[in-house]
Amino acid sequence: MICGMRSLLRALAITAAAAPLAHASPLLGEALAADPLPIPKVYLLYPGPRGTIFDVGCEALVKTPINPVAVEEAVHRAPELQALWDRGGPEYLAVTLAEIGVPFPYEEMQAALTVCPGVRSMSTPLMLNVRRFLSSAERRDPDWLFVETVYHELMHTYVRPVSAVSELRKKYATEDAVVLNHLHVMALERLVLSKLERADYLKRIGDDYRTLLAPAHKRAWTIVDEIEGHEPFIKELKELASRQR
Repeated sequence: MICGMRSLLRALAITAAAAPLAHASPLLGEALAADPLPIPKVYLLYPGPRGTIFDVGCEALVKTPINPVAVEEAVHRAPELQALWDRGGPEYLAVTLAEIGVPFPYEEMQAALTVCPGVRSMSTPLMLNVRRFLSSAERRDPDWLFVETVYHELMHTYVRPVSAVSELRKKYATEDAVVLNHLHVMALERLVLSKLERADYLKRIGDDYRTLLAPAHKRAWTIVDEIEGHEPFIKELKELASRQR
């Protein structure tokens, strides 16, 4: 079983052609017209009846029972979550790619959904914990936040090349690795939500970073939102993009 789980984790890699976009907003159209970089297609995976191999072996891995009701609901919600991303996600990506000017490194991504307790969403392998988007959640999060979560994890992959050359990361080199790995990601979140005029979304994720998540997330958000501002981190991404052209 553990081998099966490892195989699943190794299998979350990724390559092929981006599909055309539906439900495109005017802002998305402007972004594509300004810089027609391909939008990666993201596939969300949670097969019935028991979810992924990872979730089948979840209890043995984390020593906590997995909720079978959550598994069943995640199986049924997976197509809805895919539709949510397909409607809302391409706009986030189009604005990002147009602003930074460098393509996403892959044309396709596969993300495994999970309801395994104690397992956070992550970028490598790409795994999204959807427990907080189910009716069984103690505090159910709004569906738009799922789209934002997928975007957040994708941006960890997008900004990875800047890690080796970032002067800002060097400036904060004594910070925890989690802080450093979130600086450019959070800067992009702030940029895109501002461009999309989603002030309420921006306030919500800022509040979550400050109060609900680990101290490292709070510290990273403080650096991006209060100390440096997001613009210097965006500038680094654009400068790296210009050198790659």
